Amino acid sequence: MAKATKAKPKSAAAKKAMAERGTFKREADAHTYAPLVYAAVRPYVAASARSVAVWGDTLVDCVPPAYAVRYRELKDELDYAMRVSDTALAVEAAQSLMKALEVMDANARASGHQPPAVDGVLCERGGKVYCFVISGSMSDIRKRWPTWLVYHVSDVCAMMESQWQDVMAAVNKVADAFPDAKVTRYTPTSLEDTLDL
Repeated sequence: MAKATKAKPKSAAAKKAMAERGTFKREADAHTYAPLVYAAVRPYVAASARSVAVWGDTLVDCVPPAYAVRYRELKDELDYAMRVSDTALAVEAAQSLMKALEVMDANARASGHQPPAVDGVLCERGGKVYCFVISGSMSDIRKRWPTWLVYHVSDVCAMMESQWQDVMAAVNKVADAFPDAKVTRYTPTSLEDTLDL
């Protein structure tokens, strides 16, 4: 018969980090979402990030307008479900959005469209697509995709190094305790900087 072992108490550092962790907020209105709603949309958020990493914001331009309109409608449904904390509706909308991304990707490729070819990383934040270029012509990328915010990776590192040393030190401290932690918002103020993780 196996003997039950007592769980180890959490360290003071882990307890403090848990107490200081961020909340899940929608930046537009700083609305805090219920944990179940957040859990319902996480798979779609991950699928959307993967799609943006491949297509940037070009996928909806490579499919018939009806697909793009329906995708926008589904995003509105998800937004509504999140605002009213309707977990079931959020799950349904998130699943439909994930399927829509798959269908649009397949349709775009079948129609002969290819994802943008850049040597870098594409990500979306606040409705904008960022392109962090590793190599190649930034001016060519900016001309080809004028809606993107294009930066060379070395520029980003230089800005972080000179402007946000204290902030990055705080991020690194949290990352030591929670390796998967990500910055969700940085709010500089005259009195104190706020960093949500």
